[in-house]
Amino acid sequence: MRRGLMARDESELPQDVLAARLDGLRAAMGRDRLDGFVCYTNLVQPSAVTYLTGFTPYWSDGLLLVPRSGAPVFATALSKRVAGWIASTNPVSEIACTPKPGAAIGTRLAAQGARRVAVLELDRLPGGLFAEIIGAAPAVELIDGSAAFATLRRRIDTAERALIERADMLARTALMQIDPAQVADAGAAAGLAEKQARLHGAEEAYIAVAPNLAGDRRMIRVSGPLPLADRFALRATVAYKGSWVRRTRTFAKDAAAQKAVARTDAWFETVSASIAPGRPIGAHLAAQMPAGATLTDWMAESPIGSYPLEAVASARAPGRDDLPDGGFAVLTVALEIGGTPWLGAAPVFA
Repeated sequence: MRRGLMARDESELPQDVLAARLDGLRAAMGRDRLDGFVCYTNLVQPSAVTYLTGFTPYWSDGLLLVPRSGAPVFATALSKRVAGWIASTNPVSEIACTPKPGAAIGTRLAAQGARRVAVLELDRLPGGLFAEIIGAAPAVELIDGSAAFATLRRRIDTAERALIERADMLARTALMQIDPAQVADAGAAAGLAEKQARLHGAEEAYIAVAPNLAGDRRMIRVSGPLPLADRFALRATVAYKGSWVRRTRTFAKDAAAQKAVARTDAWFETVSASIAPGRPIGAHLAAQMPAGATLTDWMAESPIGSYPLEAVASARAPGRDDLPDGGFAVLTVALEIGGTPWLGAAPVFA
């Protein structure tokens, strides 16, 4: 199963889509007078490299160099034994397997005569890789390229939207396995949801539980026995072909409470589907509260950098929460309805 999931599918992510994404980055590089753009990637920070190349790293870290012209270079500490597989899933890059990826990128920059190079999330680049790059290319000035990359990622293309929607289907299906009348244990509920997501094609599935919403809304990872209270919530964070979503659902055991939860679920589906381009999400939510409900918290997350989803705005730290036409975010909302908490999360498109 894993091998099939990691294989490239041209119909899902055509090479011309990757070429267009690289062209978009190179346009930003031209505006900022950059000779190159470097992205770091590892198991938990794969998204930028996946977006530009289609490749999701496993087991090791690496660096992607996008020069002003010519093929990108992906340097990784993975063995040459897997170079063929990397090339099969990353059709746009030259592959360099080396114990010193930073030195390989620095050597290439020096050979190209590069002077000004951006690094995505420069402050997160491991010190050893930074030293290798500078050691091999001492004349290169490294600057942070996070803002330029985030601007590039404000809009998603048709291929990415389709992958996100597939990941969302997996998350929805996983959470549909939970029958509050039949599942009394948090660990068992999480196991059912994860099993369903992975059996239907999820590359990754992380299930978290708030076992007793009346006492604590925080989500936790559960593996052992833990009883579920009358009202609880599950969150499924799911990846498909490098595209990630979160879905959160609130569950109730009491029949009357189930009806209240269902009404709030329907409200959330409507409000999340009606996000308009350019309109702040916080204001959109505040204007459409269901009767008797209080908005206690919200957060918007988007794939703006190397992490799959990063908070771009929230009720506690407002930021740029208006989505452009073609924008995407995961919206997480917390309500109080008649003194009872409700949690929900879903992908939204503008």
